[in-house]
Amino acid sequence: MLEVEGIERIKNHILAEADRTVQSIEEELRQLVERETLECEKQCRIILAEAKERADHDAELLVKRGESIADAERRKRDLAGKQEIVDEVIARALGKLSQEPPETRIARYAGWIRALNIEGGVITLSAHEKTALGDALLRVLPGGEFSISEKEGDFSGGLMVAHGRIEDNLTYDLVVRDHRPELARLTFDKLEQLNVPE
Repeated sequence: MLEVEGIERIKNHILAEADRTVQSIEEELRQLVERETLECEKQCRIILAEAKERADHDAELLVKRGESIADAERRKRDLAGKQEIVDEVIARALGKLSQEPPETRIARYAGWIRALNIEGGVITLSAHEKTALGDALLRVLPGGEFSISEKEGDFSGGLMVAHGRIEDNLTYDLVVRDHRPELARLTFDKLEQLNVPE
């Protein structure tokens, strides 16, 4: 239950950052959609011009085929564009989490450890956080019961705690991986609320 609260805090923080980030990329998205719309219109004009030169029956078939191809291409580009937006929102949110002041990150990580009632173990931090946070994190945890792993974690932020035969993965990367469909849906919902064309 406490681990779920920790994960919820991470999710809520990522979603709050996503909300702020979506607003900053709204103009980029509008420009992208406008360029793609113009390109689709251009392609449709070309297809229509060719169709008029052929017999009525052939022209009708070409128009239908052209519209179908253009629609499929548009859907394909839209999907790729949406995935890029989700990737950028998540990357920006994770970047902001990683840029928070050390004391904020230390308090968060110590809170997760306490919430899970972990009384001691080996903590693995990412390369950029090991030096910046390692010693300070140990100072706020119960004395002598925790240590920082010599090995650096290959993740963007958060931590892993090995205690006994258990290793708790409290990394941002795991939260993003486990909740990516939900994060994507929330990002798209936010875009829709902002009336940003998809």
